[in-house]
Amino acid sequence: MYNTVSARQIQREYKKILNKANKIREPIVVMVNNKPQGAVIGLDLLEKIQLEEVLKKALKEYQAGKAKPISNLEELEADQESMRSEAGLK
Repeated sequence: MYNTVSARQIQREYKKILNKANKIREPIVVMVNNKPQGAVIGLDLLEKIQLEEVLKKALKEYQAGKAKPISNLEELEADQESMRSEAGLK
């Protein structure tokens, strides 16, 4: 079950809700007229989601034979930096 918050609560307590989202590392569903309309997530969770998307893309490329071999630590670190940049993390 998701944590929920009303749109009115966000207007009144946005700092508290953002802190909670960062602390619990789970989405907080925003309800308007008792219907889910969106979610508030912490930055750690956002980064995790972005990295998962990059990894999914990399796996698809690997499965399609588009992956390049990595033969040393420097090449691995360069690829990791490239993935972070692609995910918008640096």
